[in-house]
Amino acid sequence: MKWILFALLLVLGTSCSEEEVYTQKELWYMAIEVDPDIELVGIASHEEHRRILCKNYGPGCVKGTGRRIKVKKVEIIAIMFETKEQARTEALRIDQYYARNWVFDDIKGEPIQEAFVKKAFKAIDAKAEYMAAKEKE
Repeated sequence: MKWILFALLLVLGTSCSEEEVYTQKELWYMAIEVDPDIELVGIASHEEHRRILCKNYGPGCVKGTGRRIKVKKVEIIAIMFETKEQARTEALRIDQYYARNWVFDDIKGEPIQEAFVKKAFKAIDAKAEYMAAKEKE
């Protein structure tokens, strides 16, 4: 009986769809696994124009989560959304990449940045995904 209960709990725990969000900590550890030399870029008080603000992004943007991450001397902008769908919608609107509930801005056309977000986070080009889905229809 214990085994049946254990198996049922295991199935219920794993049968739900894959977790749809990454926490900030998970995202950071995923990045470090790919490049241990990455660093968070601080924004000085005289650099207000470099802050990542939700007012510049769509619905679901989580206030205070915007980050600039330096990878091989190139910055990546990452911003968290409440849901995967909101991140996908925003990435499509701005023609960028997303991974679960995160949008990566100013990535398109930058080979180092594109390669990094694809490898570290399995990020998806939202527009390419949308176009592929349209072709299947």
